Amino acid sequence: MAVIDSFGKVYFGFGAISKLGQACAELGIKRPLLATDPDIAEFGYLERAKSSLPAGIEAIEFAELPEHPTVEGVEKTTAAFKAHNCDGFVAIGGGSIIDNCKAATILRGNPGPLRQYAGHPEKVTGPTAPIIAVPTTAGTGAEMTRGGGIHPSHGQREFGIGGSMCQPKIAVCDPELTFTLPPRLTAGTGLDAIGHCIEGYLSPTVNPPVDAIALDGVRRVLSYIERAVNDGYDREARWNMMMAAVQGGMSIHKGLGLAHSLSITFSDSDLHHGALVTLCLPPVIRFVADTVPAKLDRLAEALLVRNGNRVANAIADLSQRVGLPENVHALGYGGNDIEDMAKHTQTCWFNRTSPRQPTLDECRELVLASLG
Repeated sequence: MAVIDSFGKVYFGFGAISKLGQACAELGIKRPLLATDPDIAEFGYLERAKSSLPAGIEAIEFAELPEHPTVEGVEKTTAAFKAHNCDGFVAIGGGSIIDNCKAATILRGNPGPLRQYAGHPEKVTGPTAPIIAVPTTAGTGAEMTRGGGIHPSHGQREFGIGGSMCQPKIAVCDPELTFTLPPRLTAGTGLDAIGHCIEGYLSPTVNPPVDAIALDGVRRVLSYIERAVNDGYDREARWNMMMAAVQGGMSIHKGLGLAHSLSITFSDSDLHHGALVTLCLPPVIRFVADTVPAKLDRLAEALLVRNGNRVANAIADLSQRVGLPENVHALGYGGNDIEDMAKHTQTCWFNRTSPRQPTLDECRELVLASLG
């Protein structure tokens, strides 16, 4: 039996940041914690967010989050939330910032350690707080999803937390906030969106509306990512890439697959998640090809190539056109324990919705193919 659920509310378009005050009012938030990292704060996004809040809403700034979400960062966010008697989170930034707030809302009214909730959302029985996501990148889709990845500490593989309490109630998606995103991050986050669309579409979970969304997202990334990389102030490209990010987040509701399992395996590094997913996609697509031939033919149409046999190469070609290298080793990954990587890949939670379940030997081959 299919279960088709909905997504959070989205304010989308240029100038959407002006709706942040309305979003707070809708959720009854009167003392939000504006959570971000120092770099985003320097761009003035905190001030823009605060300026959109009406009298009566007293925002607390917290700009101390690390580049990658860690347990320590989550605990600091939670401490700041409690110390200032906040009643909601406004996560301003990329997926790392939003994931951090998803984890912090768990610890807001539930005891640590955080890791006990990995794979066990039913353990969250205490109060949580609503989240408003304000993405400043276009690709992670974290503004639409119930889950997030948290590193135990810097340089350690992430674990996943999630549940309905972690899904942002409202997303404020303003493409103008991505104008200053540099080309490298525009490419990495944008390709993350196509990875979400492809793996969500290939998932065996039954959800035809999301399948249609995913295919449209694939075409949107194909059509606009190079323009966004080449000119960050291309308004049409930025609008469409942010829409593709939202569509990718919607696609995640069907589940993901082996490319994301491999990206988690390689997450014991500082390498960009979206870049890792994209470099792992071609070998994964070749691995599942015989299982989902009709779906790959539909993906071929979205990617403007002849048939499903060309999808893997089309993804590899696109990633190289926007500046990614050929494989994970060339991206800078230095790990060499193949057996450990194979075992971690096979046991990753994302495999539950892979169209083909890999053996340990097959995981070893996928690791080697991704590494190059």
